Amino acid sequence: MRNFYSYNNPSGQKLHGYERRYQTHQLRKKGFISRAEAESHLRQAMSDIDAEVRGEVRSKPTTAQDALNIYRRNLDVRAKDKDYQFAHNVKSNCKIVQEFVDRFGPNRLVREVTETDLREFYQLLCFRPTLSKNSAAVHIGRIQGMLKAAQKAKPDLVNWLRPTLTVRRKTKFERRVVEPWEYARLVNTLLSPPLAPSRRVERASLWRDAGDAVQLLRMTGGRLNEVLRMKLDQFSWSKGIVRLNASKTENQRDLPLWDCIYDVVQRRIHEGLTSNYVFPRARVATFDNAIARACRKAARLAKLNYGQANGFTCHSLRHTFITDLMEKTNNDAGTVMKYSGHKTLESFSGYLHSTEQGSILAMQAMKDVALILRSFENVGHIQNVENVAGVDANSLPNKQVAVS
Repeated sequence: MRNFYSYNNPSGQKLHGYERRYQTHQLRKKGFISRAEAESHLRQAMSDIDAEVRGEVRSKPTTAQDALNIYRRNLDVRAKDKDYQFAHNVKSNCKIVQEFVDRFGPNRLVREVTETDLREFYQLLCFRPTLSKNSAAVHIGRIQGMLKAAQKAKPDLVNWLRPTLTVRRKTKFERRVVEPWEYARLVNTLLSPPLAPSRRVERASLWRDAGDAVQLLRMTGGRLNEVLRMKLDQFSWSKGIVRLNASKTENQRDLPLWDCIYDVVQRRIHEGLTSNYVFPRARVATFDNAIARACRKAARLAKLNYGQANGFTCHSLRHTFITDLMEKTNNDAGTVMKYSGHKTLESFSGYLHSTEQGSILAMQAMKDVALILRSFENVGHIQNVENVAGVDANSLPNKQVAVS
């Protein structure tokens, strides 16, 4: 059997190929421009067979497009358990990541990606009029997520030191803690809506769902789409646990079934407002928007400072839950992170806010520092007086002895 041979293609170009049987494997390939290229390919094929006999695993080097395909598939699988909005975001976000891959080179090895490539693409995104710096930073984070997903999936990237680029983000809207009186007024307005000129029953039903949803947001610290799509089988009544299916990073987390949560859910069950979902209309993709719109209208009627620009929103109740629990548990970050579902202190710290009680305690601590110096000044003054009195008392006998 011939190992190497040459031939002419239909256009008359001279090409090379090989054909060989090696350890029960029939190896054949053609279409090489040079004989050296054909020899190199044959040696690699024989080396792969030897590695397989030894029990080694060899894989094709991962390209940038391969990494994106892995990342997109992971997101598509996760999107099946999420709502419609998550799947829509996956498609739009992957478009930007595809732009990075096309610019870097789809067929280039992903190992060749450097921090400079990430920084250069970030700078290009920052100059786009349709994107803010925060959005550009988010897309850079997704590109790094693509690199991480590829490293987990491909054996040739096990020892790869992935490039990282840390970009500081400044939120456009400052989240804040919802005051107790704001929370109470919003819930009362939603549960007792004013009379509407038309579609009165539909409005009352929607606002009732919004009122119960706001209560569960405050009691669980969950995100809006997590709470709205809670099912009754997530409640373990005998164990006193409620399980939240997360919509972002973590998969699920367990919270104690506190009495306040129990009362809200049981009330809906007894009034026939549930199906297998706590909120039956959660099957509709736009249910999140309807609840947010109801909260916005109710806040306007209650004359509350509601909105992203300078007020609070439904997501602010998650900030309130975390900040309040940190204060009540004496800063037990481990317990609060377990309930909120955060995995890192970096992401967890974004939900911590200063409180009025904390400001008072800080002021008192600084007053105590000032009292330390004042107390030492008083003690030193007393000691000096005692020393002067002691010197005068001792000098008198000495003078008397000298005179006599």
